[in-house]
Amino acid sequence: MIVNTQISYGYESLIEVFFKANDLTVTIQDMRAYPYGKIILHYEDDSDTALAITMLSYKHLGFENMLCDYLIKCGISPSLIPIGKAPVKRDMNQVDKEWQEHRKAIGLTR
Repeated sequence: MIVNTQISYGYESLIEVFFKANDLTVTIQDMRAYPYGKIILHYEDDSDTALAITMLSYKHLGFENMLCDYLIKCGISPSLIPIGKAPVKRDMNQVDKEWQEHRKAIGLTR
């Protein structure tokens, strides 16, 4: 079975953890070459994994919905799931210092 999702490949490591925790034999196609590549999943049709995915999908109202719920519980904003970026906390003092150095480098200040 091949499942094309709308989940960014940037969350591939989190999705792998989910599959290992649920003892599912699912492979994720490598989409690193594509900047906004989506996760493509492969698993055997007649296997314990297919049965487990069917039961989990029934419980969570869909396979992709289940994976998105998992990512949301991991702290990923729902609007960032298809994009593949997570908010990064930055030290504003460090950002200001870098900006001042950049301004000096391009000649805006002395």
